[in-house]
Amino acid sequence: MSGFAGIIRLEPTLETTESDRVAIARMAEAIAFRGPDAQQQSSCDGASFAFSLLTTGPAPQADAQPVTVDGETFFLGEARIDGRDDLIRKLQQHTVGISRATTDEQLVLQSVAHFGIEALPELDGDFSFVLWKPGERRLCAFRDLTGARPFFYSFIRGELCFSNTMQAVLAGPGVAGGEFDLHFIADFLLGGPHQDPERTVYSDVRRLPAGSLLELSAHSLSVRRIANLPVEDVLSWRGDEIIEEFRRLFSQAVRDRLPDVDTSIFLSGGLDSTSIAAEVVKARRERSRDGDLKLHALCVDFQPLFDDEEGHYASRFAEKFGIPLQIVHSGQRLPFESWQDSFGPLPEPLMDPYAPLYLSYRKDVSRNARVVLSGDGGDEVLRLPAAPYLRFLTRKRGLWTAAAALLRWTAANGRLPSLGFGIRSGFLRRFFGHISPELTYPPWFSTNFERDFNLRERWREMWSPPVPRHPFNPKAYHAMNSGLFAEVQEICEPTWTGVPLETRNPYLDRRLCRFLLRMPVVPWAMNKQLLRLAQLGILPDEIRKRPKTPVQQDPLVLHVRAGSWRPLGTENPPDLLVPLVNWSLLSQVLGEASDVSLYTHLRPVALSFWLKAVEMPPRIQ
Repeated sequence: MSGFAGIIRLEPTLETTESDRVAIARMAEAIAFRGPDAQQQSSCDGASFAFSLLTTGPAPQADAQPVTVDGETFFLGEARIDGRDDLIRKLQQHTVGISRATTDEQLVLQSVAHFGIEALPELDGDFSFVLWKPGERRLCAFRDLTGARPFFYSFIRGELCFSNTMQAVLAGPGVAGGEFDLHFIADFLLGGPHQDPERTVYSDVRRLPAGSLLELSAHSLSVRRIANLPVEDVLSWRGDEIIEEFRRLFSQAVRDRLPDVDTSIFLSGGLDSTSIAAEVVKARRERSRDGDLKLHALCVDFQPLFDDEEGHYASRFAEKFGIPLQIVHSGQRLPFESWQDSFGPLPEPLMDPYAPLYLSYRKDVSRNARVVLSGDGGDEVLRLPAAPYLRFLTRKRGLWTAAAALLRWTAANGRLPSLGFGIRSGFLRRFFGHISPELTYPPWFSTNFERDFNLRERWREMWSPPVPRHPFNPKAYHAMNSGLFAEVQEICEPTWTGVPLETRNPYLDRRLCRFLLRMPVVPWAMNKQLLRLAQLGILPDEIRKRPKTPVQQDPLVLHVRAGSWRPLGTENPPDLLVPLVNWSLLSQVLGEASDVSLYTHLRPVALSFWLKAVEMPPRIQ
């Protein structure tokens, strides 16, 4: 992912021009690691820009920014367009000079010129960019719905400072980087740091939510949501038509994200990543004359902590398809290991005790590739509960139609599908006292902090089921439109990893997601039946038919129960946290916990690590 940063001052003066020149140099330094291929800085009439280029492909990229096609509107940012040929044909009906050699940045500019800002959500791909009109002193910024590319900004006294790298915004003029946002910190301790998607850990820095447009003019700055996946009618196609269309869209999604250079993939022994890898191998063999797949795979398991089979299945798959594979056994890595060394440059705190371990994998991958493919999103769009769809069928076509659909699937598979009525979880709660840790309100908040920030009500809002906004597929629709994927992808991004590595997720392709939202959940999203049938004759049956089984053993719990690791003490917490958390009670709770509730009670510990690492005065606004 290339880096970009900018400063827009609505009323520049000679004095501010010089301070902005110094500030944009600092910001350029902050994004330099993202783009080893080229770096640029430019300033003109109250606008200062910095850019660092990471060449990835497969589409042509501009080697310098900002980019303009008419001298009036300037593009700065990241754009990776899916379905380029379709967009080019559409634009050719309106203008000349568009060809396959046109860069993605130029295609965005031409699209806006002919179809307007409101058509941005119809562009397929990954986007985070600004469009600057110096003649009108107007700017807009757009971040696509999946949120694969971050966008951070600060707006203070008529000056907009922005970047896809938070560290660059913190280096901007007038940003008081050490002032922490206690609302964000409260949400972090409650388990939902991005409950308010615009907040960051810093009071002066905001993030542009996924699917949103920022507009700046001489009169105001505004942010509004402009992108959502539509609610469309359920498909009434035959089974073979659904499978064929899925194969076509899935192939497009993988190939549009596949560069011509060395590529890596995070490979497990499950369906999602192996299906992507198989498509990559097919595409590369069609293009390659020397047989070089230019594909490397990394698999992580928790051997020898427990009998984790992911490495076994991944290695058999990789051998069959001729993919070089590195297996990392992580079972002996302890929670919070290497946090002091790893967390200094991170822009925000992380809750996962194994975060440094996961981030280190991306540093390993970056040695062989600039692009890594991931199977993230497969579960959320291909493995869904049956109940909402059955209720929809009952309302629209009657009880017997719904019952027939359920009986057909049960007869074919010898068991009931996952209905999603909560029967199993209710049984566990009633008879075994099982309570999901994120649904347990933390007992260690200080009384004043709890009262001043209304934490109990905030917690209830955070963990309440979302309002259904789709008639038959509410779970997938919520995942795609709620910003969930933006949260997941953001911590896989160079702002966090510190290496020029771009992660691409074929299952989050907008065209594919629209199709999957329309398919009948029963039978196609039951146990990933659509993917299993689509991969018939492609994947080995031992993987294609392998049941989806969540990890039954948690490494954190196993380490604690084995006595190889104890929850960390809370001696000398940062001054910021002393009035927020009852540390003696927290120490007592940590000493007694030995199950997955540890993740809840370790949140203050993780936050303490991060605050000490950033080495900033704990100033609060």
